[in-house]
Amino acid sequence: MKGLSDFDRELWPPVLPVHFGFQIMVGLGAVMAIVAAWSLVVLARGRDILANRNLMRALAVVTPFGFIATEAGWTVTEVGRQPWVVQGLMLTSDAVTPMPGVVVPMVLFTILYIGLAAIVVALIRSMVAETR
Repeated sequence: MKGLSDFDRELWPPVLPVHFGFQIMVGLGAVMAIVAAWSLVVLARGRDILANRNLMRALAVVTPFGFIATEAGWTVTEVGRQPWVVQGLMLTSDAVTPMPGVVVPMVLFTILYIGLAAIVVALIRSMVAETR
C-alpha cells in the first residue's frame, strides 16, 4: 500500500481538510450511533421515548448530524482526490472548461433558492402558529 510519502509533494491533496472532514464524519456517526443505542435501551425497557426529556434533547441535537456527516464525507472524497480528476491520468487543472457567462445562471439560481427558503420558513412559521 502506497502512502503519501511515496508521491511527490505537489501531488498531495490538501491533508488538513481531508483529515478534519474524516474526523467530523466519524465523530458525528459515533454520536448518532450512541443516541440510537440509547433509544433502543429505553424502548427495550418498555419505557416511552417521549417521556425521557434528556433523550429527546439528544435526538433534537443530533438531528442535523447525518447531513453534516454526509457533507464532511463529500469533502473527504472530493478534496482527498485532488489534484486528480482521473487518478494518475488527468489533473484537475487540465479538466477545467472555461465557461463564460456562468455568473448569470448562478445568480438566478441563488435568488430562486433564497426565495424558496423564505417561502418554506413562512409556511413552517404559520404551521407552528396554528398549533399554539
